Amino acid sequence: MVWIPGFGKYSPRMGNRVGDKAPDFTLQDQDGRSVHLAEELGHRPVVLVFYPMAGSPVCTRQMCSLRDGWPELMSNAKVFGISYDSVQNLQRFKEQEHLPFPLLSDPDKAVAKLFGVDGTFAAARVTFVIGADGLIHAVIDNVKAGDHAAQVLAAL
Repeated sequence: MVWIPGFGKYSPRMGNRVGDKAPDFTLQDQDGRSVHLAEELGHRPVVLVFYPMAGSPVCTRQMCSLRDGWPELMSNAKVFGISYDSVQNLQRFKEQEHLPFPLLSDPDKAVAKLFGVDGTFAAARVTFVIGADGLIHAVIDNVKAGDHAAQVLAAL
């Protein structure tokens, strides 16, 4: 995978690696509702899908892969997409692509920084699988956009 300056690149460090307790956070979803990670944990794994930009060709392919794999994904985990996009852009993207999972807005890059995927212009394309216990069980940093649902299911 080619890295583009200004785009995030996964930087493993204490707090964002497999086996570490996932950093807690609160972000707004595409409808302006607050989503708090600690409140989402407990029953099933949580999948955090960081992606660079809503509506870009590769990000659309990645998110649509998750949409197309949704029946199996939703029975195994809660899925959240995270990007620097505004709530309004995320709402439009979710509606246009008929995405069944929430999209979270991280405009100040705070959550991307916690997970070590921040970049100047966009977050890295990295997915974290967090167990019901709050620990990071898998990090997918070699995302294949068109097959991302299969990658996530394999990690679960």
